[in-house]
Amino acid sequence: MEMVNAGLLYLLPLAAIPVVLHLLTLHRLRTVELSTYRFLFDTYVQQRRQVKFLEALLAFLRTLFLLLLIAICARPVVRHWSALFGGGAGRDVIMLVDCSASMNAQTDGRSALDRAKRAAWSVAERLSPEDRLTLVKVASTPQEVFSRFSPAADTVREQIEGLQASPARGNWLAALAQLAQARGRQATPPTIYLLTDAQATGWREAATQGADRLIPDEARVVLVKVGSNAPLENRAVTGMPPREHRAIVGLPLTLRPRVRNDSATEMVDVAVGVFIDEEEIARVPLTIKPGDTAEKEIIYVPTEPGVRRCRFEIHEDRFPDDDRFLFTLAVSPPIKVLLVNGHPANDPFENEGLYLRTALTAHGEEDESPASPLDQVHSASADQEAAGLAPSKEYVQSLEVEEIQERQLDAERLRNASVAILANCGGLNQQHFNLLHDFVSAGGGLAIFPGDRVNADQYNKQLLTVPGPLNERLVPVEMKQPVGDLQKPETFAQFAGVDFSHPMLSVFDDPDARYLATSNFYRRFPLQLSNSAGGWVLAKFSATEAALVESRFRDGRVMLAAFPAHARWTNLSLKPEFVPLLLRMVNRLERRSALETPSVVPADGVAEVSVAAEWAPVEGKITDVQRRVSDLTFTRTGSHWVAAYEATALKGYYRVDVKGGRVEQPKRGETSFAVNLAPEESEFAALDEQELADLFPGVKLSVVDATAETEQELGSIGNEREIWRYLLFFVFVVIAAEFLLATMSGRNRNDDVSLAQRVRQMTPGAWVGQMTGANDSSITE
Repeated sequence: MEMVNAGLLYLLPLAAIPVVLHLLTLHRLRTVELSTYRFLFDTYVQQRRQVKFLEALLAFLRTLFLLLLIAICARPVVRHWSALFGGGAGRDVIMLVDCSASMNAQTDGRSALDRAKRAAWSVAERLSPEDRLTLVKVASTPQEVFSRFSPAADTVREQIEGLQASPARGNWLAALAQLAQARGRQATPPTIYLLTDAQATGWREAATQGADRLIPDEARVVLVKVGSNAPLENRAVTGMPPREHRAIVGLPLTLRPRVRNDSATEMVDVAVGVFIDEEEIARVPLTIKPGDTAEKEIIYVPTEPGVRRCRFEIHEDRFPDDDRFLFTLAVSPPIKVLLVNGHPANDPFENEGLYLRTALTAHGEEDESPASPLDQVHSASADQEAAGLAPSKEYVQSLEVEEIQERQLDAERLRNASVAILANCGGLNQQHFNLLHDFVSAGGGLAIFPGDRVNADQYNKQLLTVPGPLNERLVPVEMKQPVGDLQKPETFAQFAGVDFSHPMLSVFDDPDARYLATSNFYRRFPLQLSNSAGGWVLAKFSATEAALVESRFRDGRVMLAAFPAHARWTNLSLKPEFVPLLLRMVNRLERRSALETPSVVPADGVAEVSVAAEWAPVEGKITDVQRRVSDLTFTRTGSHWVAAYEATALKGYYRVDVKGGRVEQPKRGETSFAVNLAPEESEFAALDEQELADLFPGVKLSVVDATAETEQELGSIGNEREIWRYLLFFVFVVIAAEFLLATMSGRNRNDDVSLAQRVRQMTPGAWVGQMTGANDSSITE
């Protein structure tokens, strides 16, 4: 027990005053021998003893009153957190405060981080002015807030109170390693405080690689558990956003909100809300088994271009940080498609460009040609839209399709296009091929549908091979001479495998509908993959023969088909899936945006901002969650300028503003990305005291239980329980007792006096008459 006003204890000798007065008022009694009056004076002697006892008791109560009064003025306090404090002056004190996301979990309305900051400040305010304090914020990357400050500095409390939880998990091994490296070999062993909720994921590396080796010899380590001893029944929203950050006006997107139930016993029912720019577009119910995860598919069709801030949300629980999953969508304006028709024949069965243009404008004006195959394309498009497979009418109308002949292909048209489609183009020359190489290299998308006018050797040498010393290839395949007999349709080939994991083909993953399974190919160009990597086989005719291949070349994408799009070589163009397949191909090949950021960045991860080369000179800035602005530094990477932003320490949306270009043609863009909680921070398995002790064998370790349950029992961390109020109650009890006893003592004295007077007034005869047969006795006066 300690005293707030310990100096008043020097007044304790004053409590002896009642004792001294009591002793001074005592006098020795004289014994007088009388005759036989023993029975007469027995009562008088007994009452006299009671009076002495009451007088001694009154002296004791008056002494106790003075002691209590001095104690009240000295203000005694009781502290339950003595293990947190103590030690001499001139110490080197280091505090490592866990600032991982799990520290925001609340128990009884207070988070673990609040308790950690309270404990840190309680220790700091009791340090000696000669002590030196260092504060370290523990997250995925440890941060030294200040080093060797005097605890009396004004900024110490401000810095402690300013600690905020990161969306990332903590890494205690990295924090202790940085601490050991920064201290070097200092002679004075430090006192190290580790304030944490003891979440197991933060100590993963320390448990496997050994944390005790990073603790200086003879150092005193105090580990303060500030979490909760009770299991946390948590529900976490873990995504998922669309695979592609970019969206197209009118093109349906599949959003998949996913929720995990961390309860070990309780099945929960939750309602997941889907919000786009703060507008709720859907709310779906989910029933999740204990320890399981459930998700739902939501179809969203963007109607306007621009950046959309989106989120999945459930009702808040004790850990609200993972009850929202944030992401962004960059909705693109209409796509410009350049359709190069190499054989504009009158026969619709051979005019590949006609099929492609009809599919790309299937919701537009009907083609005036009387050819029946085109009617089938329109009918198939309507059926697939009704089934939810094909993009909407708004998407098709957002495509700006320009059809040209081979000789009209030039640099200006390619510069304005987002996607170029080669339809049976056999009359292109080397100049055209070079333009296409530059177009794809700068981010454009190229789709190649070869037909009977295409020479496979020419494509292999001039189109698929890029001139230069690097021996690059547009697509890592080699086209073989066409195979298949149109006169024998029974010899057709079919897809032997389709990769439905590809974003373009995932919508066709329906075994009951058997999409693409009944497409027949009567004639085709066998595609053989070369040794160079980079190709993605989307469909194949056999284990060694590819049917559709995607490849990246620098900033652009290329898709090469082994077949044309007209109905002479294949019936795919007459199938219901042809229109959505082509539209999704265009969406996949769309030119890379001039300004790009990711949709979601991991907690404490790196956000990469990419800007097209024609924007040079480029400058940009990022505004974070707290509206702090940071400048971006761009470097040239390929055909784009790239900047990296690493200060993703807070969950929320980050706005990116970029401008550049020449003075006469300025360019400006704005986009956004989101930062979410690290998924492992939703796992609340904590280490117990023994497991924590096992992490530091041979270290002077003290584990202080400052959890929420202990606070409920003993009070807040650092709070002293003053007991002067209880002492004041006892003071009033003592006063009341002294008053009652003093009153009783006075009444007894009067009785004694009356008895003595009666004895003196009695005659010897009366004495003899009343005391007949009495023996000799003595009387004390």
